[in-house]
Amino acid sequence: MVEYVSDLLSVKKAHLDKAAKTLSLAFMDDPLSNEVFSEESTRYNNLMTYFHFRINYGIKYGEVYATSKEFDGVSVWLPGKRSHISNWRGILSGGMKLYSKIGRKIMTKFNEINHYTTSFRNSIMQPPYYQLSPIGVIPEMQGKGFGNKLLKPMFERFDDKKIICFLETQTKKNIPLYQKYGFEVLKEGKIPNTKLQHWGMKREPK
Repeated sequence: MVEYVSDLLSVKKAHLDKAAKTLSLAFMDDPLSNEVFSEESTRYNNLMTYFHFRINYGIKYGEVYATSKEFDGVSVWLPGKRSHISNWRGILSGGMKLYSKIGRKIMTKFNEINHYTTSFRNSIMQPPYYQLSPIGVIPEMQGKGFGNKLLKPMFERFDDKKIICFLETQTKKNIPLYQKYGFEVLKEGKIPNTKLQHWGMKREPK
């Protein structure tokens, strides 16, 4: 049975391949993806493995939506108390499979970045809130309103329930896009041992 929520497709485990493909294509040229998966020839396959894990985590501990059964765009939302992927929750979401497929070197890099972003987030945010983590639209459909389709109904719901939203980005050009939805930059930092800037943004309910 296909379940729709506010005209969005509620992503389930049966949709993992399609949803992971969407996010993998969307993040092929993302600064963080390029940093972690530096080898371009294997980046897509590694992203597929990674997003299988991230989406499965989102299904278990948060909410995952697609624009439609065409999967032009996908968003993952996590409650603040589940935004940190603990070792146990990671294992339950397929962390061992992720480790075996992408290898120790890349996982070490991920863990270093995760440690930084967790400390960064905890320094400016405390639950309750919902984190957008992540959102992506396939490249050929970007600029056609699919991002707005994913975001608008969620913000309407969060406004109604007085829920704070949070997100992180390493892409400076994305900041004005999120500001249009009411986000403000709370903090900027630099991820250690990388050239990546890191921004934390918060949206108060309207």
